[in-house]
Amino acid sequence: MTDLFDNNRKFGFVTLCGAPNVGKSTLLNCLAQEKVSAVSFKPQTTRFNILKIQEYDETQIAYIDTPGIFKPFNAFGEILRKNSIRALKNADITVLLVDISLTDMTKSLNLVDSIIKKNKSSQLFLVFNKIDIVANKDIVCRAFQFQQFEEIKDFFMISAIRGTGIDVLIHKIIEAAPLHEWMYPPHFGLDLTRWTAEITMEKIFMHLDNEVPYQTYVETISIQEDVDGMHIYQDVVVAKASQKPIVIGKNGALLKTIGTNSRLDIAKILGRRVHLYLLVKVKEKWLDNQHFLNRTFTSA
Repeated sequence: MTDLFDNNRKFGFVTLCGAPNVGKSTLLNCLAQEKVSAVSFKPQTTRFNILKIQEYDETQIAYIDTPGIFKPFNAFGEILRKNSIRALKNADITVLLVDISLTDMTKSLNLVDSIIKKNKSSQLFLVFNKIDIVANKDIVCRAFQFQQFEEIKDFFMISAIRGTGIDVLIHKIIEAAPLHEWMYPPHFGLDLTRWTAEITMEKIFMHLDNEVPYQTYVETISIQEDVDGMHIYQDVVVAKASQKPIVIGKNGALLKTIGTNSRLDIAKILGRRVHLYLLVKVKEKWLDNQHFLNRTFTSA
């Protein structure tokens, strides 16, 4: 039996942060070596702080994938921003992802400065992503601009989509994790309630265009284990009555496609049979309902 209080063990909270669509969810999936977080070419796909517990011999790491740090345009955006900041303040190690393919690094430089001010005790790793699509001379030129920050503990060059440089990053995370008893039981894995919701949300972004996905969220109501597999019940909530038939599709075809794709993804990763039940509900103007947002989306 694993001893959670072994003096040689290490534990750390590692928060992944960065601007929207920079590749945080793809990186988390690389670090976890499985699909954990929703990935989409559309920004702000991640709705929750996704927690994944990973074990490397004597070290347990709690990876937290945050919604992108962005200027909020409504109460929902403000909740996501606060969740990201809360995860930053609790981090032992902060992994800030920067899109090195962008020619202008001004926003990323400002983001580094802001993160340093929010948590001075966290070890800051700066990770330049998308090196596979940028010339070496441009990478050097853009990365050099960040040398001004003495608080950055280490720099990394990766391609999250190709898995390049991930092993080096993992090694350094393990090395930097503090000596501490494990905070979670062995093989804890995933926060299934939020993770399964994110997988379904990813499929909604995949199959719906324009503003509908951004005014939609998925809530996992219950997860039940039975002899014939795992039964997952989810509500797909939209902000307007007119959006409900769009999500459902003609004769329920679109909702069935979303559900099938989500179910297959979940079943593949968990390695068990999954039954997924989706119900579309309308909650008018939920994006600006402060009480509802605090109850539904605020991280612990």
